[in-house]
Amino acid sequence: MRTIGMRLLGLAGLLALTACDTGPEITPATFVQTPSAAEMRAAYPTFARIAQIEGKVWMHCAYTLEGTLERCRKRGVAPEGLNFDKPVGRLLAYYVVDPQRIDGRAAPGEIDFVIHFAPTPAPPPWTGAPITDAELRQARRVIDSQLMQFDEYGERGNAHRTVAIDRYQPVATMLDRAFAAETDARRDALSRAFVQAMIPAARREFLTPRSAFRGVTAYEMEAVSPELFAVNARIARRIRDEYCAAYPCAATRPGS
Repeated sequence: MRTIGMRLLGLAGLLALTACDTGPEITPATFVQTPSAAEMRAAYPTFARIAQIEGKVWMHCAYTLEGTLERCRKRGVAPEGLNFDKPVGRLLAYYVVDPQRIDGRAAPGEIDFVIHFAPTPAPPPWTGAPITDAELRQARRVIDSQLMQFDEYGERGNAHRTVAIDRYQPVATMLDRAFAAETDARRDALSRAFVQAMIPAARREFLTPRSAFRGVTAYEMEAVSPELFAVNARIARRIRDEYCAAYPCAATRPGS
């Protein structure tokens, strides 16, 4: 009986030691805030966004008890040559971490994550009031008066400068060919999108002479117009097919 009791006592001690060896309870860190869609779009390198080429940047950062990232290191970027790593510095400010918990207490630590640049999905069908012929005529006048300047000095005209410098000229030629192939369709889609992006009050003012109409942005038009999205998607496909035949386009981690 005494032997059995000693064995039981030894087993209890072993179980106690095993419990101690499991270590502290750790809850991994998670992100409670990441960049918004608008913030990611603003940071998306222009040529890659126009061509709808996906990109990824692999990061390793430490974080504070307040959830701020610090001492960050880039561990990879793909595809190379499209400057996906250039906007990382400003994007990091939008991340907030819920720190890891060790036995229920917050503790600083380190975290690995991927900054993912992904093409914008198509907008839903437009459900606004039907666009009138008068609105389209007025919108075309606005687009025709500004499109050349917009293309020359805006994102379209500078997109080739957002790739590796040795690709400037080939990329500029790709852009010219793709946009030229969709000139008329793009003009019509931009005119329609110009009206679609207006709030109802702005649409009422739009046809009023000398009204204080504020206009709309390219982002507002792209976000609401299926017609403009379709034209942009065709332009992107032309550019992407040509670019990816000449340069790497896969968003896979180098060495994987």
